[in-house]
This record gives sequence, structure tokens and C-alpha cells, in this order.
Amino acid sequence: MSSTGDDLTMMGAASGSAGARGRADAPWPDRSHLGGGRYRLDDVVASGGAAVVWRAFDEHLARPVAVKLLHPHHAGDATVVERFQREARAAAGLSHPNVVRIYDTGREDGIVWLVMELVEGPSLRDVLLRREPLDPVVVGALGEQIARALAAAHAQGIVHRDIKPANVLIADDGTVKVTDFGIAKALSGIDATLTNPGTVMGTAAYVAPEQLEGVDIDARADVYALGVVLFEALVGRPAFSGDTPAATAAMRLSYELLPPRRARSDVPEELDEIVTRATRRDRNARYADGAAFADALTPLLVSRPSLLTARLLPGAAAVNVGRSDEPLDAATGAFARPGDVRRLLGSAVSGAALTAAVLLAFLFVRDTAPETVDDARIAWPVAEARVFDPTRPELVRDPDLARAAIDGDAQTVWSPGAFTTADLDGSGGVGLLLDLGEVREVRGLTLRLVRGGPDVALYALPDEPDVRDGIEPLGDPLTVQRGVRSVQRMEYSPVEARWWLVWVTGVSPTPVGTFTIEVADLSVLGPG
Repeated sequence: MSSTGDDLTMMGAASGSAGARGRADAPWPDRSHLGGGRYRLDDVVASGGAAVVWRAFDEHLARPVAVKLLHPHHAGDATVVERFQREARAAAGLSHPNVVRIYDTGREDGIVWLVMELVEGPSLRDVLLRREPLDPVVVGALGEQIARALAAAHAQGIVHRDIKPANVLIADDGTVKVTDFGIAKALSGIDATLTNPGTVMGTAAYVAPEQLEGVDIDARADVYALGVVLFEALVGRPAFSGDTPAATAAMRLSYELLPPRRARSDVPEELDEIVTRATRRDRNARYADGAAFADALTPLLVSRPSLLTARLLPGAAAVNVGRSDEPLDAATGAFARPGDVRRLLGSAVSGAALTAAVLLAFLFVRDTAPETVDDARIAWPVAEARVFDPTRPELVRDPDLARAAIDGDAQTVWSPGAFTTADLDGSGGVGLLLDLGEVREVRGLTLRLVRGGPDVALYALPDEPDVRDGIEPLGDPLTVQRGVRSVQRMEYSPVEARWWLVWVTGVSPTPVGTFTIEVADLSVLGPG
């Protein structure tokens, strides 16, 4: 499957949906072949605002391919079409195992199309929608392969401009492949500014600061975007999340990205430093290009990269992350001398000791990773969430303020705002009141925060509390968790109740010296 190229502009059309898979609902003339009958269109595999991607068959070469069709509002613009075909021709010159190959492009009867390698596997976006942080060993292998793809492009003067999870595909052998080189540039205006919605090249959640400032873009913009993608893979949530796409993008003009270890303590220091350097606002402080980024990641690898990323495929069994027969060479990505490899969590070792040490390191990462929801555990639906703030009782009746915490979307965040002191400016606490709609048996709660560190207490309540009475009449909490991690699971013996209060008494520091609470998502766990 290939990406649709959606979300290429910050204020553009909505992203394509997996629901489009298998439906031929594109608004083009009803026809089954393109290229003079060469390409047989079989079924839609992805659809969105910029294009529709079909699974197809090349009748001349007898092989399956993917065919991307530009939407009519793009195909009718001669300037866009010319740029699209020019960029496609440039990208077609890329020949690298981590790049989706482009085979052909053309235009006929008002249809503009691009023929490319068909990748039968999920996108990284599909993987991250599970909202579970990935193992650091896998993230390192993921980043190395994407960076190698970028290195091949940068060596030819091509800047991707839109590195994001949807443009990273995982083939059925675990090989990571980057798609849509040059598409962002082709579908974007020449004069891109934040004040000109629909023309900023890149996607709001990943765009580099300089892409908002009207300066010339170079390879370091791709480095930044890849760093943001790796942060999301490590932490389980996007690095930046605002109320609108433009607000999300603009946040990086004022804030440095939080080092991953601040949100997830088991991220190895070396990987944390790499991601932090790649995402510096000052592009002069980043890696110069994809090759430099890949070279930094390669020494962290414990096995062939595609073997590690094969673990991201649906239904994949656990992969042995011990050393392969031949380790990787940092400069070329080829397998080279045994002494060149270091395990992810330590310094260099060799031979049989390396294999044992790497296996132990992998088990350590697995055992100490942030906890996630057990798939066998029921997550009860929350009928309503309200702010519970005794200092501002008028807020409790407005469910819209807290909806972001229960909408199942980690990119939307509930926050009561910024505080100047760690004790919530003397307010004592603030909370989320959850209504399950009826009495349920609850065995735990999973919190996903933008920043770890706050203290959280959980109350099970027989009736709806009156916020004006404050917290004291509620008695003792069911459980208290100090220093909550960015992904935290709180479990206890089964308790039946309809009303639940998540009460926060400690806050997280921000890079600008204030304190905040930011809840990306929460799940109420039932039996299982």
C-alpha cells in the first residue's frame, strides 16, 4: 500500500481513511485501465484529499503496482501537474531499498497518475494508531532505515519536505520504505507562509520551524521531521498538539521539543540525545542531512534493521534481537566487522558476550517500558467527562472542556492551563470527573500524558459530587500514584461505581518555567 499524500498542507483537506480501502469511489471516469491499457486498476487501497491510490497490475511487465491518481482539483491545474510530473521524474532517479520506487507517470483524459512500487504492509501511521510506545531497539532500526532513504535523496539534491508516519511503509519482510518524495513540493505554492493557509509545505504535526518562516528549505527540514516521528514512536503521542493544525505547527517556533527521556525514562541516553539533536529549532544544531542522522543511529543497532522492524507487522512474533552473524557498518549500512556494533543500552562488547548482553538489554527495555492497556482488558466507554475544579466551579458544567481527554485521539489534549508554581498556585488540585453512564466494575485506569511527573489520586464515587463542596467530603482516594509517567496504568481490586474522579495534585514543569497538566487520553479498564 502507498500513502495518498494527504495532509501535505497545514490547512488542507482531511487525511485519507482506511475506510476507503477496497471502495472505488474516486470521482474519475469509470475506467479500468490507464496508460493505453497497460495498467489495470483493481481496487482502492487509500483515499484522501490529495489523491487516491489503487492496487493495480502492470499488464506489460506482469507485476502488481500501486497507481496514485491526483484529485481533479489538482489535475485541472496545469502548474501543479507540471510540478508533479517534474518532481516524479526526479524521484524516479532514486534507487535505494528504503525508497518506494517510481516506475511511470502520465496524463490522459484529464487523469494525472503516478505508478510506483506496491508495498504490501502497513504504514507507520497504522502502527502508531495503536497508541503504544515502541521498543527503543525497534525505533532505532526504524529511524536508521528512514534516514538512509533520506540520505539517498539528499545526495541527489532532493528534499522530501513531508516526512510523517503516513509516508513510511513497512514491507512484508520488515523493510521500511519512504514514499512521496517531492509530492509536497509539487502540490504546494511557491510562496509558502503560515498566513497563507493551504500552501505551507509539510504536515502540521511534523513540519520544521523553518518551513513556517519562508526561508529556503534544505535537508535539515527532513532531519527535524524524522526526529519528531521518532519521538512519537518512542513516547506514544505526537510531540506537539494544538487546537488547530496551524497552532500545532506554530508551537515549534517557540518551544524546543521535549527530550524523549523526560516523557519516558527508559529511553536510552544515546537515542535520547540523537532525537533531541535532530529536533533543535536552530537547524544549524541538527544533523546536516540524512546520512549524518543514519550514521548516528547505526551504532545503536543490535541486529539487521529490517529484522527488528518486522516486529511492527500485524501478527508478527517476537524477533530475536541478538547480534546477527554480521553487524552493520555505520557509514554504508552494509554488514561489516563485528567490533563495530554496540548494544542499545551500553558500550561496545563483542562475540558471545555481545549476544547475551543484547538479549538482556532487550528484556530490560521490555520490562521497564511504560505500561499500556492489555488488549484482553475491557475499556469502558465514558459517557461524559467534566472539569472538577473547586476554585472555578462554573467549569464543571461544560463537558466540552474535558472532551479531549476521552475522545480516543492522543493528538487532542485536555489541560486546565498553565500554573506559576508546582502547587497549582495554591489551588490544591484540579480533576476530571468521569461519568460511565451506569454502575460498572472497574479494575484500573490508563493515563496518557503529554509530560510525565504529576501526582494523581483516583476516587470511586457512589453519587455525582458537588464541586462546590471541594475534595474533602469525598473521603480517602481509592489509589494514589506519585510521579505519573507519560503512559501510566493504575490497577486495583475491582470496584463498582458510576462516577470516578481523577484528581491531580502535582504538575509537570514546562520548558518555559511554568507548570501544567496535559491529558492526551485516558481509558477506564474493566474486567478481562
